[in-house]
Amino acid sequence: MSRPTSVIDNPLVRQAPISGLLALGALLTLTLPTLEVSDTPMFLASLVATAVATILAVFALQFPRAVSLIPILLAVDFVSLALFRTGTGAGASVFTSLVVLPVVWWASLDGRRTIVYAVLGVTLVILAPYVLQPGNTPRASELVRLGITVVVFGTVAVIVHELSRRARRSVRSAQAREDRIREEISRAADVQRSLLPTSSDGLGDSVTVAGVCMPAKSVGGDFFDWYRTENGIAVGLGDVMGKGVGAGLIAAAVRATIRSARTVDDASEALRRASDGLAAEGAGTDVTFTTLFHARIDDDGSLQWADAGHGLSFILRAAGGVERLRSVDLPLGMGLRDEWATTTGTLEPGDLLISFSDGVLDLFGGRDDAVDSVAELARADRTPAALIAALTARAAEVPHDDDVTVIAIRREAAPAEATEVAAAPLSRSRAA
Repeated sequence: MSRPTSVIDNPLVRQAPISGLLALGALLTLTLPTLEVSDTPMFLASLVATAVATILAVFALQFPRAVSLIPILLAVDFVSLALFRTGTGAGASVFTSLVVLPVVWWASLDGRRTIVYAVLGVTLVILAPYVLQPGNTPRASELVRLGITVVVFGTVAVIVHELSRRARRSVRSAQAREDRIREEISRAADVQRSLLPTSSDGLGDSVTVAGVCMPAKSVGGDFFDWYRTENGIAVGLGDVMGKGVGAGLIAAAVRATIRSARTVDDASEALRRASDGLAAEGAGTDVTFTTLFHARIDDDGSLQWADAGHGLSFILRAAGGVERLRSVDLPLGMGLRDEWATTTGTLEPGDLLISFSDGVLDLFGGRDDAVDSVAELARADRTPAALIAALTARAAEVPHDDDVTVIAIRREAAPAEATEVAAAPLSRSRAA
């Protein structure tokens, strides 16, 4: 997997300090009486070389493999410093210490040979005045001083190289761990997606179902489900507090527990079993609650549902009215009151039962009237698949930080049934 070039490997980031200090040195030389230009051609040549190196660094940013140009730029920098030292006092130049910058940058590159290149660069800068100005012969004391300077900067190069080598090793190790974690998360996301129903085959002809789950991260805490029961179908949508792998594991556990209650006729009993499972798994850990909507729809349209603190479900009646499925019951896993109400009613032909997670609220500015907005989308095309497609498109356009999950179920008319029938009143009973 390719990785973006780091800031430290940016040619312009490396070149800018060197060019800036050389420009400052030239300005000081021209303005301070204590500093002087001892060799005008060499002084001007150093400025030209520095300008060339800066321009190359800027153009290098346009190339994908700009890192490969860094050694060339550093070589030009050593030449610039050699010319600048020669043109501003030769052996007595006060700017000799600027050579530490290309030494550090070059020694930080990979490969032990970079230490040799750094030492050779220092040697070039130190000896340049005596090579470029043949009449300028160093005394013995100067040779000793120059030798010590080369050794000191060479030692700096060795230290910098070792520190850089260790830093690169740590970065590679961290990147390898990150890659393994990303791979594991990707596998977890694949497994989570495989648990979501993708087809309504086997549900019969009495209903049409569609759903979508768009996690904010690779793995999310939302889930939806539908499956066949003895007398009809069961559907559900849950939202686990939090995001990521931990929430995804809890979501998978709740879904599995709800499915284990397939033969139970009471919707609230399925919630109680899921709550018992969370209590057993969560002993001694931080509280993680789950909001959950669970409904049973018989083939004749009989509806029963239970809501554990979710509150984002409604029926869009065939005539166009919206009936909120409200509940005051608490989410699963809070350990305060482990009972939920079962509400019964009828889903008439043409009615749409819709439930969504609170991530959908973000798609409509977090407004409380998001139910009305979703209902308007459903009225535009009353097929579940069309509503899912519309919300999916909106989620792609509107930024959101939470998982977006929606499920929609439409009761279909039997050949002998009318398509629009007045809704039967809902009745509410308390589960034991």
